[in-house]
Amino acid sequence: MLPEARRDKLLVMEIGDQLVVYDRIRHRAHRLNRTAAFVWRHCDGRTSVTELATLLGTAVEAPTDARLIGLALRQLDKARLLQQPLPEDAHTVSASRREVVKQLGLVGALAVILPVVTSIAAPTPLMAQYAPGSCRPPNFCGNIPADCTSNNIGAQNCGGTKVCCTP
Repeated sequence: MLPEARRDKLLVMEIGDQLVVYDRIRHRAHRLNRTAAFVWRHCDGRTSVTELATLLGTAVEAPTDARLIGLALRQLDKARLLQQPLPEDAHTVSASRREVVKQLGLVGALAVILPVVTSIAAPTPLMAQYAPGSCRPPNFCGNIPADCTSNNIGAQNCGGTKVCCTP
């Protein structure tokens, strides 16, 4: 298996040795810790899982193997940060985080090499600006209360030319 990171429609910002990746299609932000960021950066479609494990082991100066890379890939896949979904039968995605810790003997400080991808929904500016119950500009839902009632939702005058369409 030669995993390849998705690069299109993403905004990427480095913060120390971590990455924040914003998916402009799905409007989700993902924080990749050092290990997950390393794996994602090196998923070029030409480097095998075994080679990724060797590269990571050298970079973090700790024991790594395909199970650790598989754990990272599974998290990156779940966040949809890989070009192609992982195959269902990929041996590299079978171990859980707990199993990897146990199998590699990672304890205490060495457990920090575990890959972690944390994801949150990040609303578009328009979605954030016009949250439920907030005033909308004219023509968003309608500029008169009748436009709202014709869509089976109520209207609330917010003053001026703004109308809130409320459920």
